[in-house]
Amino acid sequence: MNDTSFKPTIYLNRIELDGNTYIKLYYKPNEKILHRIKQNDWINYNVKLSAWCVNYTEKSIGLLKELFSDIADVSTKHLNWTPRPQLRVKANNIGKWAYETPALEKTEKKGTITLLPYERDGKKLIGFKYIFPKDQYHEIDNSNILNRDKKMQIWYIAANKFQLKKTIEYLMPQYIVKISSELKISDLQLRCMLLEQSYKKDRYFKSCPMDFLAYMQLHNYSRSTFDTYHNMVLRFLNTFKGHSLSRINNFGVEEIDSYHKIWMQKSAPSASLINQSVNAIKLYYKVISKQTLNLEDIQRPLKNKNLPSIYSRKEIKRIIESIENKKHKTMIFLIYSAGLRISELINLRVEDILVDRKMVFIKGGKGMKDRYSTLAEAALKMISEDIKEYKPGKYLFEGQYGGKYSTTSLRKILHRAKQNAGVTTPGSVHTLRHSFATHLLENGTDLRYIQELLGHSSTKTTEIYTHVSTLNISQIKSPGDMINL
Repeated sequence: MNDTSFKPTIYLNRIELDGNTYIKLYYKPNEKILHRIKQNDWINYNVKLSAWCVNYTEKSIGLLKELFSDIADVSTKHLNWTPRPQLRVKANNIGKWAYETPALEKTEKKGTITLLPYERDGKKLIGFKYIFPKDQYHEIDNSNILNRDKKMQIWYIAANKFQLKKTIEYLMPQYIVKISSELKISDLQLRCMLLEQSYKKDRYFKSCPMDFLAYMQLHNYSRSTFDTYHNMVLRFLNTFKGHSLSRINNFGVEEIDSYHKIWMQKSAPSASLINQSVNAIKLYYKVISKQTLNLEDIQRPLKNKNLPSIYSRKEIKRIIESIENKKHKTMIFLIYSAGLRISELINLRVEDILVDRKMVFIKGGKGMKDRYSTLAEAALKMISEDIKEYKPGKYLFEGQYGGKYSTTSLRKILHRAKQNAGVTTPGSVHTLRHSFATHLLENGTDLRYIQELLGHSSTKTTEIYTHVSTLNISQIKSPGDMINL
């Protein structure tokens, strides 16, 4: 006689959603139950309910009892149960649903290790600096994977794919492994491994297909766009936990639109984030899907027409003057005086500064476009002094270990400078670029020239600065001034 007293229980609950009635299955995590569900395609995973469901009929209840009779008890005692209403007054919950389980769950790790390339005695190496706990230090030292240069206080390996893969796999269980911008990784499996290292990988985790990544690599997508599109597609694929990859690849426009609508209702992401997701998913189906899909029918939210924040000329002056370090001062002033993006500044080389023409050459800016921009006399003088003092190698502004300067460090420099200067206007390093354009416009520079200096493809992008400029608006007399109170 079989003992059924230890069988798990599946509770059935009737639920109304979008005018339809479903039976929602509640059960404690159980591999046997989940395996049985996966074998029956009439039980579907509902993203809105974050649960397995079937259409409500009396026949469905009988079928569920029969289906699980040998591995679980199916209970209907909570079939008509509804949760007791609770009073919650909290602004950020209005109009939103809470995720029961996020599409991608993060793992807990001890710290971050950044790998950087360097040369020693003519040999190409990859190394990192990190202080491990004593017990782990000895374990790593004896692992035969990493070598230790005690003089330089750096862990290192030979710069080849085999050693790099072995090192990443060794460190990943406990650490987030990042790659210096100077270390170029073209191997897609390694890139995918690094991009997906932070997430828990259960048996239903779907990695981003290599064909999609290969397409982006072949078409020379920037590192930033590559990483963003990978993340957006990964989130999309793993939201549908109950579906196979082949089934998701056969989704239509309706399923894609539904995904974004549910995301907006659950966590209210910004319109720009949803638009990024739409762009990534459209590209994914263009590359992967074998069906004819009218991707232009995919809905997207209207972009917010927010005006950029601007620093005044006086605020710029106070910010620059509050920076004591010469190199830091030069970088911040150069971004403002030439209207550079932060990535464009850190990619500058010494030869890109055209002293005789008082110009800077920006190679491979946004959209892989080259352009020229103007340089102030003061900026040229500061750059000349920096070159004499710091003697840069490959890049005009180099970091502590050579190579490109860190964008994170540059943001910290501006943040400290604003604090020291008492500037409270909201803004980032990119606000210096906005300020450059606005101040040129207010000084009478033609909008077409500003477009060229900024590297905008369309004048519509540059026209936003006509709305930001307050020069003409400040000269308008308010009707309130015409009333004598």
